[in-house]
Amino acid sequence: MSFSREMKDSINLDGCIVPYTIRRSSRARRLLLQVRLDSCVFEVVAPEAFNLVDLKDILMEKKVWILKKLEAADRLAAERQANQPQERSIFYRGRQYLVETRVEPGSTSAIEVEEDRLVVVVPPGVDVDPSAILERWLRQMARLLINQRIRVMNEKLKLPFKRVFIKGQRTRWGSCSQQKNLNFNWRLVMAPLPVLDYIVAHELAHLVEMNHSKKFWALVEQIYPGYSEHRAWLKKNGRLLTLPD
Repeated sequence: MSFSREMKDSINLDGCIVPYTIRRSSRARRLLLQVRLDSCVFEVVAPEAFNLVDLKDILMEKKVWILKKLEAADRLAAERQANQPQERSIFYRGRQYLVETRVEPGSTSAIEVEEDRLVVVVPPGVDVDPSAILERWLRQMARLLINQRIRVMNEKLKLPFKRVFIKGQRTRWGSCSQQKNLNFNWRLVMAPLPVLDYIVAHELAHLVEMNHSKKFWALVEQIYPGYSEHRAWLKKNGRLLTLPD
């Protein structure tokens, strides 16, 4: 074995391969074994004159202590990881944003859209649910955007309908009732605009064809050519359009 100032090696302790670092120290008077709890690193500090040939026999004698210390270090690392705040992200109009909660004195609950994040602004000392604030804002944005897209896409068609409802359906992105009310899932505001437009075209087509016949799909194609690409995107990625936990 080499006698460099620092070396790396490993040992099999009851079927567990344990890597370790050997460091020579002119100040050490005896062999020192230490496990750093902050990094799970097992280190052997050896005096200059220590014969490393005997090292593995010593480590085998200390295997219970070594494995116990490494287990404690792993447990501490897992606890620290669990207690660290996790960054949350959300899609909005097809882009992914980080979600941040910011406490600002003198403010009222609001959402600020920054370059790469949605900031939930809350006043200090008020018990509020940031997720509820975010959902309420997304519903408002969905209502504005969906109504605007209906006006644009129905400008030439002039298809009559009664009311537009923004809902939180679990299994549907949209629907059209027998009373000619149009219903849309507020989570569509998280999708890219072409995907939202496909759902708008889909429900407008139902004002004429209350089915999914060939005539219906031909009408969707007429209203929104190339819709199939955006329909496929929604089938693949719809599960991502949700609030973070």
